[in-house]
Amino acid sequence: MFTINLVGIFGAVGVLYLAPLADAADKFRDYPVLPASEYAIRAERAGITIGVQPIEDLDDQKTYFDAKLTPQGFIPVFIVIQNGSSADTFLFDQTNVGYGGAFYNFTPNRGLTKVQENIMKRQVKSKTLSPGASVHGFLYIPVPKKGPREKIHLQVPMTRAGTSETFVMNLLF
Repeated sequence: MFTINLVGIFGAVGVLYLAPLADAADKFRDYPVLPASEYAIRAERAGITIGVQPIEDLDDQKTYFDAKLTPQGFIPVFIVIQNGSSADTFLFDQTNVGYGGAFYNFTPNRGLTKVQENIMKRQVKSKTLSPGASVHGFLYIPVPKKGPREKIHLQVPMTRAGTSETFVMNLLF
């Protein structure tokens, strides 16, 4: 015999109706993106411009990540890479980025929460940069949990597609 479960139907409709509202509550503010040449810390070579902005202020970290990351041993560094070349394509491989003699490798050590999902989602991704293309996102660089940090030497290798010529762009901050 066919019966209709009105409670189940209304419950399902209610979940579908309220799901976008719950998702909206988990939205984090986007960090403003400027052209790479407008960052105080930048490097240029072969048509590539890289600009970085370390997010040192704990209130800003709380605004954009809903967490204060420096006391946890990380400083978020916003990076913008732009290919200003009119003919060359470049490869950016996030796994080859280095800092202070080590390679970049950020992996949260706990189960994913909404904050950790946000942090991972905002991480800069590897990308092929055709002429005029850009990529941006965050790197999370280890720093002392307490006390002043030393200067960070960020090394960003870029590879010219087709020739495999690789050069390293250095940024100190």
